[in-house]
Order: sequence, then structure tokens, then C-alpha cells
Amino acid sequence: MRTIFKRAAAGLAAMCLTLLALSIPTEAGRERGTYDFNGEVVGYYAGWSAYQGFTPDQIPAEELTQINYAFAQIDPDSGTILLEDAAQDKKNLAALRKLRTRNPQLKLLISVGGWSDSKYFSDVASTKARRETFAASCAAFVSEHGLDGVDLDWEYPVSGGAPGTIHRPADKENFTLLLQELRTQLDRQGRRDGKTYSLTIAGAAGAWYLNQIEAVKVADIVDHIFLMGYDLHGTWDTYADLNAPLYTPSAASPQSKTSISSCVQAYLNKGIPAEKIVLGMPLYGYAYQGVSSKNNGLYSTYTSARSVSYKTIKNTYLNQSTYRQLRHEEAQVPYLYGKNTFISYDDVTSITAKAELARSLGLGGIGFWEISQDDGGELISAAGAVMRNTWDNPFRDVKAGAWYEDAVRYVYENGMMQGTSDTTFSPAAASSRGMIAAILHRLEGSPKAGTTSFSDVEPDAYCADAAAWAAKEGIIQGYEDGTFRPGAPITRQQLAAMLFRYAVWMGEEGTGRADLSGYQDSHLVEPYAQEGMEWAVDTGLLQGRADGRLDPGGYATRAQLAVILQRFCDSVGKG
Repeated sequence: MRTIFKRAAAGLAAMCLTLLALSIPTEAGRERGTYDFNGEVVGYYAGWSAYQGFTPDQIPAEELTQINYAFAQIDPDSGTILLEDAAQDKKNLAALRKLRTRNPQLKLLISVGGWSDSKYFSDVASTKARRETFAASCAAFVSEHGLDGVDLDWEYPVSGGAPGTIHRPADKENFTLLLQELRTQLDRQGRRDGKTYSLTIAGAAGAWYLNQIEAVKVADIVDHIFLMGYDLHGTWDTYADLNAPLYTPSAASPQSKTSISSCVQAYLNKGIPAEKIVLGMPLYGYAYQGVSSKNNGLYSTYTSARSVSYKTIKNTYLNQSTYRQLRHEEAQVPYLYGKNTFISYDDVTSITAKAELARSLGLGGIGFWEISQDDGGELISAAGAVMRNTWDNPFRDVKAGAWYEDAVRYVYENGMMQGTSDTTFSPAAASSRGMIAAILHRLEGSPKAGTTSFSDVEPDAYCADAAAWAAKEGIIQGYEDGTFRPGAPITRQQLAAMLFRYAVWMGEEGTGRADLSGYQDSHLVEPYAQEGMEWAVDTGLLQGRADGRLDPGGYATRAQLAVILQRFCDSVGKG
């Protein structure tokens, strides 16, 4: 058993070093490769970037799972998809397809609309015939150009957007109908082409946007919603402010306050599944000129302002000593101040923190606007590293960022638990009594112990040797009728009792015992499990439920068991 603990500790140390290495971005000469991803990593590439010298071949495609080519327009006469600069756009699309041949994980979508080209969405969504015409043109377009789907960027249904954008009160319902028609037409085209086409949308950061769409219905139709986690503040405000704060600052502000975290929570509160949300991040900031020196320009009035790319911030401002590099500790984003100028932006640290939030919440991925603004790929690489697989996870039902992910990895790599199949772990399934005996037996090297005395454990059962060994050593007990009931779900108090007896057998039980009287249902702990529960709570193996109950008779799921086993090895093994 001591060998198991030492090996587990070494594995944890190696894991920590691996994660640390992944969190540190390397310079422009970093090794390129093909990565596995925990979720989508989406980047928008704007067609006009090619005119500015950033052509598609410069995109760090190996860091991405999806590129949205921005933007196609809507022809107001025919109500069909239209390329704004057909010659250049076709050249760019051909170059993107070349990228995909070298990066098999990469999907290419045409993005329709955007801030400047959402004017006619309301029109094409207004009737069934117009929806069918528009959707059919999109499906034909992606097939013709060898793309993988459509990204719809309607800014915005019902109200908002650039001046001149057409709105109708019925946009809320019509948006859903338009997406449904797109889904139908893309699926139909996919059957003809022998492939599956994706449908995604871009959504604004804020509850106001969610109130203008049928959020849950929309989420059910699309593959994901790219939450535009930026422009929470900008040049339209009266005061200089943070573009995309991760968390809401507590200090008083002369204008409204919000944050990326609260915007994500608004989506979740609306009922949108976490896995349908891709958290978009800015590769640009805002520079406000003519600010006051008070508070280093934050919340100051200003004389002029403009958007500025991370490339420009890095090459023009970060290398000048006249600009002080500051960080808002609450908001967890950087800013600059100098020469009466305030610059809000994101750096490696803040972009990584946002990706970590996305992963911890189990979101569907992360994304960026716009790729050319990070021409060295520094920010994209840093955020993408968080979303890459850090272990060879065979279980498709153990999602990245799930609260039990690390524990599942731990018990799987240390041979304590296996999957219910080659590709599933079944985290929500109940753990059984036989399973616990088998795990503890496996930890001890599967020693032989003769024939089990339990009437319901057949000699060839998977847990026969384990049950015989554990009963002989006093780690498990049967029922009065002589059965072990290996297939019965194990309760929390049964699990605590077994682990406690195992710790006693090893001489690792310690002397700490918790007072359970603070739990409203402590009287439900049965006498056989009393000391085991006191020990398990004291060592942190078991914790109370959110409602203040200890829940001794509640069942332990496989995910919970993985977490408890990891805690057991971390705490008891150190004794």
C-alpha cells in the first residue's frame, strides 16, 4: 500500500509540472504540433486582414478547432448569402481550405452578418418563404466552397446593432425559425454531400440580449453559441473603462458595471447548457486619450478613443517605459497608463484566467475576435493550452473542467477504477459494495484469500477474491442472512465504514474524530458506521450536502467515489 501512495504522489507531482509547463506560453519559435482539445477553440478571421498583410497562411491553425470567416452579407434583393469582396474572399477561402488539409481537426465556417452587415436579417427571417430562400442559399454556399457550416452573427434581433439595422418585434420568434430552417437545410445538404454541417451563432454578452431571443430553443438548435465576451465597455461610454473584466470590480463607477463572469452566469441562469457556450475573448483593447491622472485614467472622461489590437499594444506601448503596466486585481485584467492615455486590454495572464473559467464551468470552449490582432499567436496559444487535453482521457462522458475530472484521472491512472466501457466512466451511476471491495483489493496487489463465505458471491464473480480477502481482514461485513450483496449501491455510511476499517488495518486511521452533532440528520448514522463517519468527516473524505445534511443513507456515485478515493490517498496515505 505504501508503494501505491508513493507512486500516486509522484504522479501528482508530475501532473502539476505538466500543467505548469502548459500554462507558460513559449515564444514565437515554439514547437508546432497537432493537439487534442477539451472543447472548441474558435477564431474569427476577417477577410479584410489579408489587405493588412495578415493572410490565412499565417493563422496558427493547429491551435484552433474552428475558424469563422467573417463576413458574408445578405443580398437585399434576393435575400440570399452574398460575398462582399468576391475575388478576395474566394482567394481567402481557398487558403483556409489548405490550412484544413494540414490540420484535420479544423472546421471552416462562413460567418454571415456582423456589426455592419446585420441590416437585412429581420427581412430574411420575416416569412417562411424568405427563411427557406436564405437558408437554401447558405447550404448551397458551404457545399460549393467546401466549408463545414454556417455561423450566424445577427447583431441584433428586436433592437440594437449598427445604425440602419432593421428590427421587428417578431424578430425574437423569427430568429428561432430562421435557425431551424438553416438547420433543416444544412442537414439536407449534408445528406447529399455525405457530411455533417455545423450551425453556430454569435451572441452578445448580457442579459438584455438573452431577453431578445428564445434562448433555450436557440441553444437546442445550434452546435454552440459564441458568447462575445468583450465590448462590455468601449468608445461609446462617457468614461474610460475596462473592455472585458473577468470579474466585476467592487469600487464605485460613474457608469454601469458588469463582467465576463456575470455574463456567462446570465447565459447559464437562462437555461442554456454550459456545453453550448463558447466564451469569446478579445485580442484587442481600447485606448482612451486625454484622460486624467486620477486613478491612472480609469473612470476618467476622455477626449478621444479608439480600438487597438494586441499586436499594436505589444509593439507600441508595452515596450515604452512611459506607460505603466497595471493590473486590476478584482477584475483580473491589465491596463496601461501614460501620456494621459488609458489602455484596457488582455494579456497572457488574463486570457488564461478566462480560459480557466470556461473550463472550470464545463463550457463548450473558448474563442477569439479577431485572429490577425494577435499575429504572433501569443494569446491564442496561452488560452488554447488550457483547453488542450492534459491526459489521455478515454471517457467521453468525463468532460473537461467537470468537478470530478481530476479525480477520475487519478483513480484511472493509478489503477483504482476502470470505465464501465472503453469510452464511458458513467460518473452519475451508483457505486456498488462489490466495487469498493475490488478497488481496495486491487490497491493491495490482489492477494489470494481462499473461498468467500458469502452465499451470494459466486466463486467466479469479479469480486470473489476481493470479498474473501476483505472479509478475512475485517474490512467488510456481510448482512445477517449471510449475504454480501455485491451489486447493491453503497451508501455514504457504508463507504465510510469500509474505508475506516481499511485505514485501521493499515494502521493509518489516526486519532481525529469529528463531532457530527452539527449535521441535522446525524441521528440517522447507524451504530456500525458511527466512528467511520466521524473519521471520514474529520479527514475530509466526506462533506455535508449543501442543505446541511450529512446524508449517511445517500448513495455514492462513481464520480463521488473517485473524489473520495483521491482524498483518501492524499490524506490517509500521508500518515
